[in-house]
Amino acid sequence: MVRLRCFMKSLPIAAGMILLSLIPLFVRAQEIGYIDLTDNVFRERSRPAQRNGGGCGSSPHAQQSQSEVTVTVVSLDKIRYRIGEEVTFEIKVLNSGKKTIIVPWTPHSGDLEPADAHSSYRYRVSTISLDFKDPQSREFSIFENLYGSPNVPDSLRELSPGQWFTVRGRKRLVLYDQNLTEKEFGNSELVETKVSGLYRQDRGEYYPKNGGSDGWWCIPLPCQKANQLDVTLEKLSY
Repeated sequence: MVRLRCFMKSLPIAAGMILLSLIPLFVRAQEIGYIDLTDNVFRERSRPAQRNGGGCGSSPHAQQSQSEVTVTVVSLDKIRYRIGEEVTFEIKVLNSGKKTIIVPWTPHSGDLEPADAHSSYRYRVSTISLDFKDPQSREFSIFENLYGSPNVPDSLRELSPGQWFTVRGRKRLVLYDQNLTEKEFGNSELVETKVSGLYRQDRGEYYPKNGGSDGWWCIPLPCQKANQLDVTLEKLSY
């Protein structure tokens, strides 16, 4: 009887230990993948195209819906960069809404091209950007792109509510075609910036006529920024 009572008392403890052991597995199951793009070696499209459209992907103009993502800057390799240096970053994209989101999953845009060069085709593109903002609210970005199409296996994935994925990117810090230019450093060698992440999606369609062109239409997807990091930019010296 004593042994039986001891065994019965041990059952809740054993069940609790099993439950605790399953928690890390449950947590890990919420991350659907980790995409490392730092080698910057991608299969690019072979057909030239001019881009038209785009715009509102994750902007304040995006329509209100049950879809939403929350973006976190997980890490930067440094907190001070010289203009022209490469920035290595990790950004986490969480489905914080109530609907499953289809997310592009390949950096190889060339894999989406059909064999027939005279065929049009549709695809989806996402932009994962690292945004810099100075004290005067001038902004510029560096970014990575992912692509997907229902016609290309494994190029699209489902991101259910509560799930996330992480992208590791590496891009050079350049200021051309941006609001913030080296002239705005003034007499200072340094500029303090706030850095945050952003995620957006667009639908694209390639048209082969007249030398090739792309049409992009935004996918309304509200994006919340979970954090900001302080980063110092250093002016190039010649």
